[in-house]
Amino acid sequence: MEGVLDPLMRQILTKNKHIDYCTTEFVRVTDKLIPKHVFYRYAPELREDSKTQSKTPVLVQLLGGKPDWMAENARIAKDLGAFGIDLNFGCPAKTVNRHDGGATLLKDPQRLFDTISKIKSTLGQDFHVSAKVRLGFDNKDLVTDIAIACFESGANWMTVHARTKEEAYKPPAHWEFIRKMKENTPKDFCIFANGDIWSLSKYRECVEKSLCKDVMIGRGLLRNPFLAEEIKKNKEFDSKEKEEKTLTLIKDYLQKGAQIYGETKALNRIKQWLRICTYPEHSRFSKIFELAKRTRSTTEIRKCLEH
Repeated sequence: MEGVLDPLMRQILTKNKHIDYCTTEFVRVTDKLIPKHVFYRYAPELREDSKTQSKTPVLVQLLGGKPDWMAENARIAKDLGAFGIDLNFGCPAKTVNRHDGGATLLKDPQRLFDTISKIKSTLGQDFHVSAKVRLGFDNKDLVTDIAIACFESGANWMTVHARTKEEAYKPPAHWEFIRKMKENTPKDFCIFANGDIWSLSKYRECVEKSLCKDVMIGRGLLRNPFLAEEIKKNKEFDSKEKEEKTLTLIKDYLQKGAQIYGETKALNRIKQWLRICTYPEHSRFSKIFELAKRTRSTTEIRKCLEH
């Protein structure tokens, strides 16, 4: 969700109060301390008890491959008031993996254990630290080892994107492997399923195959900002009404985003949002995106959305 899940987006998506937790975009950790102003840029919610305007807790997400530096930067986030730390071991981006971050750590589950353990020992066992993983790097042979590493290191929970790094976002999501991870960790260890949860019916299918009632939704929530509410109420809402409300949210972001981030950044974010709305297939939003992707100003894209 890099480049999409900014503070304004979190504010808009959590407004109806059906999302229990959310994370920041990942903060890249190398071999130095990150300045406080960078943390505040990624997570201005730190100034508000680490919560969105609707009081949804925000986890600061860190990405990196050096346990000591990850721990020291996590300490800064904690001191600034972070609700908790989420560790990104799932990013499939080639640049990130080439620089020893994200999913490349899945090649050796011991590295997950070392990183989580170091952070927990530095911040205290009571402080929240969770992990976002995939089923592996280029195969699924280590799914059990990955799950055990996260549990034994003291992670509060683990979120699993049901694909390997090499599979990226290609369908289908392999939820059945998450089931294997659940079966090889204690019942009280919370695992969130993730990947291709586009609708209430897909959520139900995911629960059946993964045995996880708890889920983390990324792209599916952008495509349908009311999906969390549908899941909690176990009821699918009228599709046309959802589309109209989604367009209203997009226009709301466009107006506020241009003021906060500038016209160019807001324009690019709206194009990304509309592109995600075309998955896995959606004829109406596909037509809107085809028109919108050629626009060069917020005025043009606003006219496109109104049309």
